Amino acid sequence: MTPEDAAISRGQLEAAIAAQEGLRAALGDAVVDATISALRAQLSQLTEVEQQRKLITVLFMDIAGSTRLIRGRDPEDTMTIMDSALARLAVPVRDHGGRVTRFMGDGFMAVFGLPTARENDPEMAIRAGLAIIGVANDLAADLEERQGIAGFAVRVGVNTGLVVTGGQTEAEDTIMGDSVNLAARLESAAPAGSLLITRDTYQHVRGLFEVEHGGTIEAKGFPDPIPVYRVARRAAADLRSRQRGIEGLEIPMIGRDDELKQLLDSLQTAASAGRLHVVTVVGEAGLGKSRLLQ
Repeated sequence: MTPEDAAISRGQLEAAIAAQEGLRAALGDAVVDATISALRAQLSQLTEVEQQRKLITVLFMDIAGSTRLIRGRDPEDTMTIMDSALARLAVPVRDHGGRVTRFMGDGFMAVFGLPTARENDPEMAIRAGLAIIGVANDLAADLEERQGIAGFAVRVGVNTGLVVTGGQTEAEDTIMGDSVNLAARLESAAPAGSLLITRDTYQHVRGLFEVEHGGTIEAKGFPDPIPVYRVARRAAADLRSRQRGIEGLEIPMIGRDDELKQLLDSLQTAASAGRLHVVTVVGEAGLGKSRLLQ
């Protein structure tokens, strides 16, 4: 059932419960209470949120030095400036297939891969992050010219990893796991006007962006230093790499013998018979489809 279907069903059940309350005089309390009890049981099943383990990409963004920027300003002016800025900064997330799940004062958290995971979620998250920095540069010029506010800039952190989704606090927007915490740590460590990503994200996008190794950072809650990469811009088309995995490491394929045989048989038949064969490879993001094709 889609979220839209669930919303319609909830509305129908709530309307039926309200209608039953109006029938007490005609049907009696016993009949109405029994009917309402059954309807409420159905309603509670719809409102339960299924928990899932998923591979997603998380983006954190905040406005660098926001306290300094708004110091001494009227609270209403501050609210107007921040709300307008955050609304504009969130647009690239939606434009690149992501979803802002939480606004937090002077920043927000966004996810790519929920409710549906896509192969290019890490790429789209980085493209959104670069676009956010571009929007921030435009905002900086506007704020300095119209409000006299100088030095407006944002920081962005992106990480890819496993999380658990679903819960009672924020329903389908509840996302828990070290991957979320690490994305937040990256954003805090990023210099103003820059985008940092983890090695896990870099492995998905190597060759698609001009990236500089940023050394390591100390992240609260993580015992070992975290290698990070600073993304400068999208790479030219001729710099894109089709190779996946860890650079310089060659490992054998394990556990895909049957699938690989089917692909090779189809290739051999197509080559010998001169006849087109179409093979559809289906699987969740990160399962190894690209490696199988290689």
